[in-house]
Amino acid sequence: MCVCNNTMLRINKVCGIVRSQTKTGNLKKQYFSNKVDLPKQADVVVVGGGVIGCSALYHLTKRGVNAVLLEKHKITSGTTWHSGALVWSLRATDVDDIMLKKTRDLLASLEEETGINPGWIQNGGIFIARTAERLEEYKRLHTLGHLLNLESHIISPTEAQKLSPILEPKSFYGALWSPNDGYCDPSMYCSALLKGAKNRGGKVFEDTPVTKILTVPTPNNEKKIVGIETPVGTIKTNVIVNAAGVWSRKLTQMVGLDIPLTPMKHAFVVTGSIPEAKGTPSIRDHDGCLYFRPQGDSILFGGYEPNPVVLKDLPEEKFHLYELDMAIFDQHWKKAVELCPSFEKAGIKSDICGPESFTPDHKPIMGEDPKCVGLFHANAFNSLGVQLSGGAGEQIASWITLGRPDLPLFAYDIRRYTPVQRQDRAWVLERSHEGYAKTYGIIYPHDQPLAGRNHRIDQFHEALVANGAVMEEALGWERPAYFIKDRTAPVRSYDWYGYYDHVDNEDKRYENELEGELTFGFPKSHDLVREEALAARNNVALFDLTCYAKMYLAGPDAEEAADWLFTANVDRKPGSIIYTCSLNSRGYVEADVTVIPLEEGVGTLVGPVLKGKGYYIVAGAKSGYQTKSHFRKQLYKKNFKSLVTEMTNRIGILSIQGPKSNELLQSMTEFPITNEQLPHGLSKLIKINGHTCRVLRISYIGELGYEIHIPLASCIPVYNKLMEAGRGFDLKHAGFRALDCLSCEKGYHLLNYDLRIDDNPIEAGLGRFCRKDGQYLGKQAVEKFKQQGVAKRRVFFTLQDPVALYGYETIWRDDVIVGILRRGDYGFSLDSSIGIGYVQHPNGKVIDDEYLKSGTYQIEVRNKKYPATLFLKSPFDPQNLRVKGQYEHQFEEQTHFED
Repeated sequence: MCVCNNTMLRINKVCGIVRSQTKTGNLKKQYFSNKVDLPKQADVVVVGGGVIGCSALYHLTKRGVNAVLLEKHKITSGTTWHSGALVWSLRATDVDDIMLKKTRDLLASLEEETGINPGWIQNGGIFIARTAERLEEYKRLHTLGHLLNLESHIISPTEAQKLSPILEPKSFYGALWSPNDGYCDPSMYCSALLKGAKNRGGKVFEDTPVTKILTVPTPNNEKKIVGIETPVGTIKTNVIVNAAGVWSRKLTQMVGLDIPLTPMKHAFVVTGSIPEAKGTPSIRDHDGCLYFRPQGDSILFGGYEPNPVVLKDLPEEKFHLYELDMAIFDQHWKKAVELCPSFEKAGIKSDICGPESFTPDHKPIMGEDPKCVGLFHANAFNSLGVQLSGGAGEQIASWITLGRPDLPLFAYDIRRYTPVQRQDRAWVLERSHEGYAKTYGIIYPHDQPLAGRNHRIDQFHEALVANGAVMEEALGWERPAYFIKDRTAPVRSYDWYGYYDHVDNEDKRYENELEGELTFGFPKSHDLVREEALAARNNVALFDLTCYAKMYLAGPDAEEAADWLFTANVDRKPGSIIYTCSLNSRGYVEADVTVIPLEEGVGTLVGPVLKGKGYYIVAGAKSGYQTKSHFRKQLYKKNFKSLVTEMTNRIGILSIQGPKSNELLQSMTEFPITNEQLPHGLSKLIKINGHTCRVLRISYIGELGYEIHIPLASCIPVYNKLMEAGRGFDLKHAGFRALDCLSCEKGYHLLNYDLRIDDNPIEAGLGRFCRKDGQYLGKQAVEKFKQQGVAKRRVFFTLQDPVALYGYETIWRDDVIVGILRRGDYGFSLDSSIGIGYVQHPNGKVIDDEYLKSGTYQIEVRNKKYPATLFLKSPFDPQNLRVKGQYEHQFEEQTHFED
């Protein structure tokens, strides 16, 4: 095997993805402005001249925005120039698929618009499966792709070899063929984007570093962008797009903040001549952790190793490369030769090793920073910058001009990280390492990270683990997923998979439990979750909900703020529990929460003494910081004199649910637990074991139930009292797997799943929670939806076949695709697989009950269709008797619509 490491040779040999000096000169002559032309003001300043910054500028100018791009060196001189530049069609979510499609559509149209060829070559892509389980994952991708009419085919190894003669068919099990995949030349692509931006008034300045970001304080103790300084002048602006790639942390630190980005070395090589390589499809060998694409009669290939080099310092010079460490890359070479034996003879003629940015969840960082008004992130793309660039540029432009993106980008949103997570470099480093190492790992529905665990634990954690809790992670919180019997499975410190001189953990109990969950079928825990779920339905179960976000809204304008934020009427008597949505200006859902108007307090954490009206707000765990940030943003925009104060760390929540929950609670307190004193939908301050708690009569699973909100210092005494009293009621611990399946079975919503920012309340069946009187954010749009009707509707499905559903399965009506499931689970009381999704009219027409009732439905699961029954709402307790404690009529099915 021949390996040449000379840097200049590396650059020259990989010239297919490096702009030539001639291109650079022409580009500068035609599209770049001189430093003396630096404007005094701009609507938006994009910082970073890589593919994301160029795309952002292109899409901003397309919307008529006066935008400027600043690059500290040369366009594409950061990480874009050494990108492999592959562009795929299929990923694990509908949002990812849409983002990819936007990039492919953009690449296909740029030459006609600008006269510059972006180097787009649609050579197709082959996904290699070395195992049967990997092929099951590809079937999920294939099935989801049907929603966007993305062509793909499950093929045999022999069929794959016919498409790509370099493949050895005996080395793999099967494959997925995706004919719309391809690759581009990143420099030519950026040239085309900048030409389009320049044609619409955009300006680009090379060799213009940002030396300072100018901010002013805001009334809510945050910051606001007012300008940027450079060595050649100052630009007044209220919006900056941080598209500085791997250097984005440095830009963020200029305003005293940080982002969870970790730079690492990433490498690929180019083989010697392989005649059969010319024109071959691109290849992803996930099991081998490899990606390939043709380059003339050679193959460019790289991979993701479990022991990447983490960079402490970043290079400042342009077009920087590192020497390839073959001791690390050799593992990729061996896997590549297994798949393509001709590599052995061809050898390696050149290599590229450069810095790339990675995040704790292997997703980009996008959106407005909740701590700095006007600072928008578009960075940390985890080597996916080119293929996501079209969608990313379009969505960041929408974010800036319309206030929110068009797509539900929670998985990309900076607000998916709390400030504590962003600042914890040890946590960021651990999780980013594992994310890199698992880049091509199978994405199982119930997989959990091993890195960065025990980041946030509540007061009940130790006791729950001792009682068999198998934990899962949510926004850094450890919370029970389910409970095992007669053993424990504590989460241990991250061992870095034994690399970097770390000792492999000897205690494998948690990892062994996790192994049983890694499946697309029913997991090993299925029967345990069944027991927990049925205990809540038939007796009483205990859930730890401490991870839920808790906050107070208070201040002189709190009543006015609440009236604006919430769709439901929250001007109710103190202690009332009100479910409500909070929308954006376009009438789409940003949050759903429970709100409690507060009575006169007693000076405790759960009963604070407030000046004027105040509200106690509870939001979901994973979406908690997103929800809080949304509230704070709206308070700032409306200049309300009120504050949102988070109390999540200071208040625990124990939830007891089931027919016996009232008897259990009564055995713990002298306060009368009756329908008269504590009816459904009301909360009271009650003493339990001598400790003042706020007790809410509420259920997220559709049962008689109570939540006990407990001051931090009282958590353990109340828990001990509850466990002691629970012995007489056969109280059972239950985790979030049971909670999720029970909630799904009842048909309740789950934010960022079956309730996203591309859903409005009318589509989601939440119109009854949007009041007629007064004004609230988004009301005008909601009234329009009510009057004109909507083109999609949220519905509930049951399947007769016992097949595992997890979401992203395709919905077919009369042999036409009409949507996907957003959530899937098993309903243990309905004794059926269940799913919640949105059905849309294939012709975009307004959808009504008659259309929904008249079709024959199937759910496609991993390339196989199953008959399904559609319900307008869940058939479980349709009259909502159980939450009222009325168990005389245990179960009544609504009239449903058979296939």
